[in-house]
Amino acid sequence: MSDKVLFIVRGLPGSGKSTVASRIDGAMVREADQFPGLYTRGDDGSVIFNGGQKDDSGVPMIARAHAWCQKMIREDLCFNVAVVANTFTQGWEFTPYLDMARSVEARVVVIDCFDGGMTDDELAAKNVHGVPVDAIRAMRRRWEADWRNADPRPPWKRK
Repeated sequence: MSDKVLFIVRGLPGSGKSTVASRIDGAMVREADQFPGLYTRGDDGSVIFNGGQKDDSGVPMIARAHAWCQKMIREDLCFNVAVVANTFTQGWEFTPYLDMARSVEARVVVIDCFDGGMTDDELAAKNVHGVPVDAIRAMRRRWEADWRNADPRPPWKRK
């Protein structure tokens, strides 16, 4: 086994993923949320999620953000330590990262923040991207705590 390690930090919005990830020494924290233009500010200061907007080839910005994040982690693994923090509510969402780690014989450490001990209302008030409580409730309902034994395929590829 190599000296490489990939930290995967997962949890609901507002659960403390970024805070936990920032305390891991030796690597830049990567999040799909860092993708330029994924979030913008409205004139009233509100946070606007642009994930559904499509580029000229029809690819949604959220897909581009995740592809960018995966590319950054692939590059970071060349320097032995990589840290990715995203909601990752289901195991299939971070399967590409597990595959990357396997391909370079990196050890994987999954840090599960889940809800940080907070209610959905508290998470909605705390998260920095303005994710509404209804979206957080939906994420909580689909949360796979036992991601190792979950179906690694995206829901649209399952029968």
